[in-house]
Amino acid sequence: MNFSSLTSIDFYVSVIDNYGDMGFAVNFALSLHKKYPNLTIRFFSDDKNLFQKFLGENSPEWVKYLPLEILGQPNPPSPSELICSFFDYPLQKAYLSGFPYHKTIVSFSYFLLHNELESLHKTTYILESGYDTIIHFIPSLLSGGGGVIINPEIERRKEGFSKLSKMEAREKFIKGQTLEIYTKKWISVFVYEKTLKNLLEEISKTSENTVFFLFGGDFSETDIMRENIVWMPFLSLEDYGVFQSLCDANIVRGENSLCQGLISGKPILWDIYKESNGAHTDKIEDYLAFLTKQFPNADWEEYSHIMREFNDSSSQKQVFSDFISKYSEYTEVFGGISEYVKNECNLVEKLEEILE
Repeated sequence: MNFSSLTSIDFYVSVIDNYGDMGFAVNFALSLHKKYPNLTIRFFSDDKNLFQKFLGENSPEWVKYLPLEILGQPNPPSPSELICSFFDYPLQKAYLSGFPYHKTIVSFSYFLLHNELESLHKTTYILESGYDTIIHFIPSLLSGGGGVIINPEIERRKEGFSKLSKMEAREKFIKGQTLEIYTKKWISVFVYEKTLKNLLEEISKTSENTVFFLFGGDFSETDIMRENIVWMPFLSLEDYGVFQSLCDANIVRGENSLCQGLISGKPILWDIYKESNGAHTDKIEDYLAFLTKQFPNADWEEYSHIMREFNDSSSQKQVFSDFISKYSEYTEVFGGISEYVKNECNLVEKLEEILE
């Protein structure tokens, strides 16, 4: 089986984390269709509003949204031969067994950087019906993992902007700002609400030579309006990817934005989702271990300290200021990280290899 032999595939997406889960699935759909323009996708999900938000005002004709609950109702639509089921969504065994022909279900897990992922990634088994093959797929930057999404449309648009001067590119992307803003340092901030509230005071005190583009937050609760702050609307997934490349540094939340931030080639600081069982601390260490192993010539000691402390609310403000004052020291190495990710970690290519 390969994508070029298919005309339609199914996506199963149950939204848990509003931005990350849907963002990954939509980004994957956009990337697949760019490479296989004749491919249509039936997008079964339980959050139509968020689906439309990521795709912009008008969803393209090649992707059709359907409510996920329809799979459990009488006379459901017959499944496609290839199904992408995201983030351990429970297998619909009763539904699948009702259609006696072979189907391949690629079960996507969450992004991991732990070495033990190799024991699960690409493992395969057949359901009791005998018709359906399950393939576990784990997105990762490690060589034994499934890669990350390299959206070709984002890369195409970035290439177009790269032919302009920095000021021209920024003015083309965000119109209507004062001339002075286009010449300053740009830092995008897309973090969890608690983090944003914690950082607002520090942001407002930062050098006038830097402009912070803030995403999210409750505007009615803050009266902090400064010349160095621009409150941003929700951008489409592709617009956000392009915007990251126009900034000098990016502060991101969740795994999806982390990966796109690494692709941007700009220094990033990661506001990881805090898990009640403390598992996020292990994920931070896995991320730092990846950087240290893959790029051993860089001095990661100070960056590692900033990453750990930034994700500890008691010291977050101080290390945020440290990152703002020192991120330029990491510009070159993050440019190298971007090249590594784009050349070695293309998720679509890695999935194609498994399906062949």
